[in-house]
Amino acid sequence: MILKDVKHVFWDLDHTLWDFDLNSRDTLHELFIRYNLENELKTQVGEFIAAYKRINDVCWDKYRNGLMTKDELRLARFSLTFSHFGVKEYDRVEEFGWRYMDECPKKSKLIPGTFEVLNYLKGKYNQHIITNGFKEVQGVKQDAAGLKSYFDVVVCSEEVGEKKPHPSVFNYALEKAGANASESVMIGDNLEVDALGAQKAGLRGIWFNPEQRLVQHSVIEITELVELLQIL
Repeated sequence: MILKDVKHVFWDLDHTLWDFDLNSRDTLHELFIRYNLENELKTQVGEFIAAYKRINDVCWDKYRNGLMTKDELRLARFSLTFSHFGVKEYDRVEEFGWRYMDECPKKSKLIPGTFEVLNYLKGKYNQHIITNGFKEVQGVKQDAAGLKSYFDVVVCSEEVGEKKPHPSVFNYALEKAGANASESVMIGDNLEVDALGAQKAGLRGIWFNPEQRLVQHSVIEITELVELLQIL
């Protein structure tokens, strides 16, 4: 299947191109050792990372739904993780959180196939990013991973005052890129936030589903980025 009449390709960044899970894991592992958390929390690094991931996912859901501010998210995901291991009064939790925010975006691991696909699409389409991630770290991530030269426009939902899947985020990105919705496609790992959200705004949505979750939906689905070579 080849999509026709496409001029603009919009990407999500985290979990779609930039490997958030691996980069986050590496950063947490380094900080776990540096802060001697095995003794502080009486746990192993794998258990710490697994607990953090669960808690971070919940906090991000609350943030996307307007139930938590960015500053609250930054602190809560770590304070709740420390509390999970019985440490409710860790005086360095805020410092730990800021250190994570400084170091994690500088990691450079990417989802397999990223450069192959971006190079294939470069010159054929205008490529852009739409992310719910924190604005101040997006450039750092792209620089560290060598991605910046591929994208014409980078839109952070913070600029709009809403978050994907709100239509205003996609409409703002379209306007900023000088793109028509009917000539645009959005690729992302979150079915509701990226693919279906884009579809509701008039774009075509492609769901990147590497975990092969079984969900009924109405958008194109891929499990590997290189499948895009047969679609675009």
